Amino acid sequence: MQRLFIVLRTMLLILLCAAPAAAADAWVADWDMNNGLSEVGGFKNVIMFAAYFTPQDKPFLTEDMRKALSGRLPSVLRPGQGVYLSVVNDIVEAPGRSIQKSPNLVSRLMASEASRAAHMADLLALLKAYPFSGLELDYERVGAEDWPKLLQFARDLDVRLRAQGKKLRLVMEPKQKYLQSNLPAGPEYVVMAYNLHGGHNGPGAKADDAFLHQLAQWAAGLSVKPGLALAGGGFAWTSGGVLEVTERKAVAWARGANVTPVRDAASQALHFTAPDTAPGSAVPARNAKGGRCEIWYADGTTLAHWAEVGRSLGFNGVSLWRLGGNTPESLLKLSRD
Repeated sequence: MQRLFIVLRTMLLILLCAAPAAAADAWVADWDMNNGLSEVGGFKNVIMFAAYFTPQDKPFLTEDMRKALSGRLPSVLRPGQGVYLSVVNDIVEAPGRSIQKSPNLVSRLMASEASRAAHMADLLALLKAYPFSGLELDYERVGAEDWPKLLQFARDLDVRLRAQGKKLRLVMEPKQKYLQSNLPAGPEYVVMAYNLHGGHNGPGAKADDAFLHQLAQWAAGLSVKPGLALAGGGFAWTSGGVLEVTERKAVAWARGANVTPVRDAASQALHFTAPDTAPGSAVPARNAKGGRCEIWYADGTTLAHWAEVGRSLGFNGVSLWRLGGNTPESLLKLSRD
């Protein structure tokens, strides 16, 4: 019996040691906190989205974020898993009213040596709210004159964070003007690779091979290779507009409509058409009019394909936008890919 126990224990240790380490990072959004936190287990770093700004240009954490940081988050983290705080350039003017992705805010923060120093001090103070592993700056719609200032600010902030044993990530929009900049060494850079189709245009996948190749071409001259942010789920194009759907919602909709999604060769995304009144439809009953909807979404196979294409093109690492609404099979394919 003792010999059998030793053999079983040895086999277990071999399996544990052979298991691949978590390979990807992932965001948890504050508006879907509970669902997001339920999916954090297999990822290398969890990025808590987000800290916002007051009308006085001061970054702050919402009450819900504070509760999550001190409450459920510590209970779902595994040993060695990192936690980043993401800061976005959204100004909360009042409950339910905000200015999203404000370029003017970034201009004010980067305006002078004094404003940059004050902003850095505010960010470092904010990190004391929780034992974060690092900080992420997700400043979008940055003006051409402010982009070089933001890159230098990120370099200086990275030096300060490294002295504290922390890291810095900088999120970049998938635009040529950002990807052909001279990125200073130090911070980790992440390119958003999921805006090919969405609320701004007609049906299609969030990304495809051609889109990823275009990003790689723009970034070909960079000495610092960025990572890729990939998005799960997708969108439904309905008679009443474009509706965001998670993978689980898309799966339920297809099942309720008794249709089999088709995998697109150009993107490996899945798509199908279904009535807005079908069981499992993501369209609220009050808005359903009996029309047909076109749904495109990414599953684990899609995400793993995009990640593989990204690696083949020289991109460094993968991050998933976002946790909450993904199937366990899809999470496993990306987190351990």
